[in-house]
Amino acid sequence: MGDAVAWGQSSVLSEWVLPAVVCAPVTWVCLVWRFREEGRLLGTARSAAAALAVLIWTSGMAALASGLLLPHASSVPPAAVGAVAGLGLVPKRKAGESGEHPLMAIVTLGDSLLLNSLALRLRTDRAEWCHAMVAGLPDGWDLDAFADRVRVHLMTRVDIPGRTARGRTHLKREICERHRDVRTAAQKWITIETKIEKLCEQQGRERTREEIRQARRAFGEAEHLCTYLLDLAHAYGKRSDDKLLFALRHEVCGSVVGRS
Repeated sequence: MGDAVAWGQSSVLSEWVLPAVVCAPVTWVCLVWRFREEGRLLGTARSAAAALAVLIWTSGMAALASGLLLPHASSVPPAAVGAVAGLGLVPKRKAGESGEHPLMAIVTLGDSLLLNSLALRLRTDRAEWCHAMVAGLPDGWDLDAFADRVRVHLMTRVDIPGRTARGRTHLKREICERHRDVRTAAQKWITIETKIEKLCEQQGRERTREEIRQARRAFGEAEHLCTYLLDLAHAYGKRSDDKLLFALRHEVCGSVVGRS
């Protein structure tokens, strides 16, 4: 009796638990690889929860597939089922070229919906991060100065081990192009702002609604392009860089207060 119970427990561990245990780390590595430049899986509680949902679902499907499959295919190692299930998250180059076994379609059932939800969550987190980083800059002068500091910061993150020379060249070009767009938009706001301020002083009046609209629109465009530059900092940077970027922004605002 005791031998039967022990054998049953061993069977459950090998056929159900082992595939899930093997699948979990494989799934996590595949998630990190899949979203390596799209967001931070542990950036916020919501993104971490979405990533955990994918991990739990995939591991559970691996355990289920192993438990139902192994009694009919004893030659299949339980660990192999878990590994294959986790590797199913690796993005395919083109639909129809993966040669996916029908078992994989069952094991990864629901992954597509969860992965799309995770991708959306990561994009939302990045947009909110970029907005929070640029929010609070009062004018185009501050924004221009902050964008320049972000560019310098990004340039220090280009030459990292493992990045090809072509990748470094492409990233440097993209940083410079996005920074140039921010500077152009900031200078446009400065020109409009200076013109409006001079007219108001000469004519001894307050700003018209149209002048306010023009200035806000120009500043909004500069803000948007600055978040586009910051998008690179989020994609290629680390969470430890966040404090540095906030410090750079505080430095810009503090220097303006000191001058005033």
